Amino acid sequence: MSLRTSLPVYVALLAAPGAGLAKDYASVAPPPADPAQREIAALFETWNQALASGEPAKVARLYAERGVLQPTVSNWVRVGHSEIADYFQHFLALKPRGVINHREIRVLDENTAVDAGVYTFSLDKGGSVEEVQARYTYLYERIDGEWKIVVHHSSAMPEPSEQVAQN
Repeated sequence: MSLRTSLPVYVALLAAPGAGLAKDYASVAPPPADPAQREIAALFETWNQALASGEPAKVARLYAERGVLQPTVSNWVRVGHSEIADYFQHFLALKPRGVINHREIRVLDENTAVDAGVYTFSLDKGGSVEEVQARYTYLYERIDGEWKIVVHHSSAMPEPSEQVAQN
């Protein structure tokens, strides 16, 4: 398809209701009703408590031995406990506190699950608090009876807040 023939399609998509507008994720996500999904949702709370401890090694231990972290505020993909702990050494200085705004949990089997959605972090920026919202994906695997983060991807919301959709 050439640019000339595809241009009307792109224009039509942009003109569609809600197109080009960000969704507003201001509320706190309710706990899942399904017990298996609640178990996975609780893993974020464990991770968030590890952040509150201020101990990078404690956070890194929640990841698989060769876990992958694609963090929100770094261009460096971290692999393994030492690289992940290094990232959190710097991030924890901001005293992050996370809240899940929207989540979709998929329990793939008894040892694998995905938790994807939107979270907001409150960050201490030298006396003032900055709210940073990002999309996230956690891939969990039960290893030796313990849930571990195999992949954690986090990325800033791409649309400016002034473009937030009201629907």
